[in-house]
Amino acid sequence: MRRYGQVCPLARALDVVGERWSLLVVRELLLGPRRYTDLLAGLPGVPTNLLANRLKDLQAAGVVTQRALPPPTAVTVYELTEAGRALRAVLGELRAWGERYGPEPQEQDAVRPAWVLLNASGRPVAMPADRTVELRVGTDSFVLGVDDGRLTIRRGAEHLPAATVTMPPETLYRLLVGRLTVSRAQRQSTVDGDNTAARHALDALHGAVTAPLM
Repeated sequence: MRRYGQVCPLARALDVVGERWSLLVVRELLLGPRRYTDLLAGLPGVPTNLLANRLKDLQAAGVVTQRALPPPTAVTVYELTEAGRALRAVLGELRAWGERYGPEPQEQDAVRPAWVLLNASGRPVAMPADRTVELRVGTDSFVLGVDDGRLTIRRGAEHLPAATVTMPPETLYRLLVGRLTVSRAQRQSTVDGDNTAARHALDALHGAVTAPLM
């Protein structure tokens, strides 16, 4: 990896994550482990050789690691190390900066549910700590839970969620930017299980994004 050759901690951090696509790889892994093909799908426009190089560099820097899932899955996934997870707050600040000062999104720009759900992670949620809600958006599934009164979000399905909410991507995006009330979002969704738990989870998502998505 190229280096700035400066003692400054900012320059040293950028030595590790300052290359194009590096922080977006970290973004893709914030909600849980991903296969190489998942990362490729979640990073539209990235060349395959460049993604492989970024993963190699991030592993060498101790930000990302590889792990083989046990049978019957038997696939290799990439996940963040402790150093990688420590970038969550940095990416949160960059998201907030991008909402305030970044250029307006263009109609042709890509959007994924996971990217915008990250804005809701850490928001206050009234759901009990022992309850989880599985959110299904298109082909993606997420588990919404609680840690110390704050919303947690991870990719994947839940074995026994309190509720399962299935909604179209457009409903999710409109809920996140506050253009749709929680009640209306529930009516546009299928809710199986505890309606109160579903309501609490959707309350935490409402208005989490302050800039237009498209």
